[in-house]
Amino acid sequence: MTQALKEMLIELGVTHFGEVVTEAIVFNSAFRAACVANQCGKYGTNWACPPGVGTPEELADRVRRFTRGLVIQTVWPLVDSFDFESMMDSAARHNDLFRRVVAYMAAQQTPMLALSAGACELCETCAYTRGESCRMPDQAIASLEAYCIDVTALLEAAGLRYNNGPGTVSYVGLILV
Repeated sequence: MTQALKEMLIELGVTHFGEVVTEAIVFNSAFRAACVANQCGKYGTNWACPPGVGTPEELADRVRRFTRGLVIQTVWPLVDSFDFESMMDSAARHNDLFRRVVAYMAAQQTPMLALSAGACELCETCAYTRGESCRMPDQAIASLEAYCIDVTALLEAAGLRYNNGPGTVSYVGLILV
């Protein structure tokens, strides 16, 4: 990681960041069960979510084409543990910030694969629902969970904590190069 990248991450307000080698990424296909159970309401509605994003095996193979990754984590305050509105606002702020990091890195090097928190929300209605190809495949970002990546293990491998204390919510992104 270059000094310029570190400075940019700090300037943007990324709370924590670290690097990971691809071999350290842990995949757990059990995460797909949460997707199939449609706990977030996005299953079958989005090219960046299952089943459209691919099988767990295909996604693990896609990740293994890269050698290392930048893990970024943002930590946001909550009024209390039931502050769902702040959680959703923080997720959107995380993903906006994450896209800025992706854009910076895309200008520096390619190829790369960016994965973040939650479903892709670039389009108001995803082309997947109409059986059409993704309109913005170079900008669509799938979630770490859709890729069956164990986020707790990913943070550990990058030297970061999963839990950042009471009254906070944390979001994670990974940019593989």
